[in-house]
Amino acid sequence: MVTELVKLGDGLQVYTQSVLETQYIYDEIFQQGCYSTLELPDKPLVFDVGGNIGMFVLFIKSTYPDAEIVSFEPMPDSIDLFGRNMDLHGHTDVTLHRTALGSKPEAGVTFSFFPMLPANSTRYPEIKEQPKAQMAQLSDAALADQMYFAEKVTVDVERLAAYLPADRDVDLLKVDVEGAEADVLLGIDDAQWPRIRRVVVEVADLDDQLERVCSILRSQGFEVTPQQAPLTDAEDNYYMVQAVRV
Repeated sequence: MVTELVKLGDGLQVYTQSVLETQYIYDEIFQQGCYSTLELPDKPLVFDVGGNIGMFVLFIKSTYPDAEIVSFEPMPDSIDLFGRNMDLHGHTDVTLHRTALGSKPEAGVTFSFFPMLPANSTRYPEIKEQPKAQMAQLSDAALADQMYFAEKVTVDVERLAAYLPADRDVDLLKVDVEGAEADVLLGIDDAQWPRIRRVVVEVADLDDQLERVCSILRSQGFEVTPQQAPLTDAEDNYYMVQAVRV
């Protein structure tokens, strides 16, 4: 893995193996404010499903420096960079679980890891056919093949229910797992849902995934608002789903 220490806007520095993708994520989170409407207590407990290299964690800590964050990331290269970025910024109150999450525990599940686009790594590589085709049309097929070249990685899958605290509210559950969002939500026990106050989910709306996610959240007592994701076009079918307990 070839890594770089890059400087983004406002002097933020991070270790990454994909400068292009990291700049995009920075623009999405820090500049376009896809999480800026969150209203959390001063010392929130945040669950971050799909930790990648830690950009979301760095955003939350920049806004809520006393936040306690529990992250989940299954890809080994991203796990390494996540740890280096937490060390770089001195964040010691962040816990990283090196596992994928889903609707049931499973051993030895195959994921597709994209070295050029690691945040796109997924259990469901078919959802990347559309963005790959769009890239080929806008530039050329060779570049698309290079950017979406996948390595197979075998990881275990657990349920989020096994990690949720029994005696505390979760102020925010963020889920961004490239096609497995509904799986993650189905991995929460009904008795645990009342302790989750707010949820934000990034969804690629393929095979009615958006409606599945919204239906799960509404059934658990949330007011749900889906909006087109920042830096995307309508035909991209990417949405940010905000859910607040009513």
